[in-house]
This record gives sequence, structure tokens and C-alpha cells, in this order.
Amino acid sequence: MTLLIDPVTHRSDRFGWAGWVHWETSGAHFYAWETPLVFFSVDIYTCLAFEPSTAVSFTKSYFDATHITSRAF
Repeated sequence: MTLLIDPVTHRSDRFGWAGWVHWETSGAHFYAWETPLVFFSVDIYTCLAFEPSTAVSFTKSYFDATHITSRAF
């Protein structure tokens, strides 16, 4: 994937972390809360084919998550 800009991150004292990266044919968003509960959300957008279960498995492992809910469309 060709990176168009460096990844952007931001930490809000009220809402937690946010991040975004833009590739030539894709993009991804990340959001994380610490309160009122530990939670994260990852959105992956791509024009290229990939196996969603591989992305879900990697994300679960990388963040050491105990529960993942996902939807591919």
C-alpha cells in the first residue's frame, strides 16, 4: 500500500485516542476509550481484496482483546 500521508493520531482527555491513516487505495481509522469502559474500534477501508477473518484475527491478537465483534461488507 502506498502511504499518502503519515498516520495522524490525537489524544483527547475526554474521549481517548483516535488515529487515521490514508493509503492510495485504502484507509483505516482507530478509536479507543479508557473510560467509562475499555473499548476500541477499527475501521478498514480498501479497494483491494483481502480476507476479513485474517484482519480480525490480527486485530484481536495485536490488542490482546478478549471479545471482538466484526462485520465485513
